Amino acid sequence: MQIRHVLAALPRHKLVCLLVVFEIAVAFAILCNAVFIINQRVQQMRIDTGITEDRLIFVRTDGVGADANAPLITRNLLALRGLAGVKSAVAMFGLPLENMSINFKPWLTADMKIRAPSVGMVAGTPGYLDTLGLTVVQGRGFTDADYDGVDQTSKPLSPVVIVPRELAERLWPGQNPIGQKIWRSPTRSYTVIGVVQRMVRGYLREDFVPGYTALFAIKPVAAYSGLYVMRVDPQDRERLVRESAELLMRLDPDMLINAKGSYADARADYFRQDASLAWLLLAVCVAMLLVTAMGIAGLANFWVQQRRRQIGIRRALGATRRDILHYFQTENFLIVSGGIVLGVLLTFALNLLLTMHYELPRLPIVYLPVGALALWLIGQAAVLGPALRASAVPPVVATRSV
Repeated sequence: MQIRHVLAALPRHKLVCLLVVFEIAVAFAILCNAVFIINQRVQQMRIDTGITEDRLIFVRTDGVGADANAPLITRNLLALRGLAGVKSAVAMFGLPLENMSINFKPWLTADMKIRAPSVGMVAGTPGYLDTLGLTVVQGRGFTDADYDGVDQTSKPLSPVVIVPRELAERLWPGQNPIGQKIWRSPTRSYTVIGVVQRMVRGYLREDFVPGYTALFAIKPVAAYSGLYVMRVDPQDRERLVRESAELLMRLDPDMLINAKGSYADARADYFRQDASLAWLLLAVCVAMLLVTAMGIAGLANFWVQQRRRQIGIRRALGATRRDILHYFQTENFLIVSGGIVLGVLLTFALNLLLTMHYELPRLPIVYLPVGALALWLIGQAAVLGPALRASAVPPVVATRSV
């Protein structure tokens, strides 16, 4: 009976109702998509890289130049290992989330007929697995005999490779990956000798699986001489970042230090834009919800003033305060529901637009009921004050106001 009365009264205020319904629909579409994007960014920011992040520092330089200068890398590494507090030091290419990566699609057969998905390349000098904190969970790690140089196209000459478990399960499901081969070219193949639990590539993209990496063993070479990575105790990170950069500059005054810091700093820099976007979208969500709540409350207050005589008549005819309260709550529920129905269409339209122009997957259905529940609760909270004031109008006062 209450719903029938509400539906009969709503057409008398069509324009106002339509404006509020449209406002709720827009808020619903923005809320669902914004929360989805925030969740995507937060999940990505929490990604497990597979390395001991709190114990790593780095110094990025412009390298040593020509191959003839490759012995300088060994000299630099020996000097860095001599710093008090440095547990190990290696030269590398390809730290997780360093915002750069060499990616390739290896072949799985010698005839080049079966190709694997994109794989990120990681290469380092002797000891780099231990430096990063990577543990071999199957097979073996690199030995001194495995390390070699690179060819003219910077492909490692060492015939062995280590892969993360995720990539091994993708390339050889149900099989033992040890002894399997991947091909970079018809003349360059690598045999899998070990599997690590996890290792994330240097750059994340929608068409890249983060854990698809391949780890290679290289000797100190000029092609991969720009990044020095050191394992230290967490309390020594700040001091050793400074001392290691100063040491390299003393060894080669012409060297250019492009970047330095702890790995935690590098990770934070990589996700800085994601964090800013998440906070911005969170602010937009809060603003939209506040505006929507104010709109609902304003409409309810307006209708209470306009209906004082009607409320008084209903009270005089026996309606209780609870009846008046439920009337406004039911009216609000119906208006919000209308906005949600329209908002579902706008939500999918906005998500489709985002998927077409940005690297964003389809919106999961679960966000719709959650968003609807949030707006229903906000609508009921916003209308509660005006509804309580309406229910408190005495019948005599209401009937005297014309």
